Amino acid sequence: MTASHVHCRFGGGQMNTKTTTVRVENDLKVDTILSLHCRSSGNDLGEKTLHSGHWVEWSFHANSSGTTRYSCVLKWNNLQKDVIIYDATKDAATCTSKCWRGISADGVYFFNEFKNSWEKQYSWN
Repeated sequence: MTASHVHCRFGGGQMNTKTTTVRVENDLKVDTILSLHCRSSGNDLGEKTLHSGHWVEWSFHANSSGTTRYSCVLKWNNLQKDVIIYDATKDAATCTSKCWRGISADGVYFFNEFKNSWEKQYSWN
């Protein structure tokens, strides 16, 4: 499996010492390419192209005010979706270190590391 890994640190404000890793995986059928462009208010991770089964991840220390947030534009075939892929306030209840996301044909799933289960967060329509 091929992956990209970006280490990010936020400027300004007090830093949390806990490292959070967000992973986005292409769980679409074989030969389906997923394009994604993720960013926060202070970091643009650039556009990535993922083949089926491949993933991209980045790690960072969320700011202490709980405002760390990443959004992504996801594209595959003729579909496009803007999603909040990480929101420190909301994700605190489902992930602390492994904030994994799976992109599939029926939607976008977030891994709940406390329940060890996947939960659908977005549909394509």
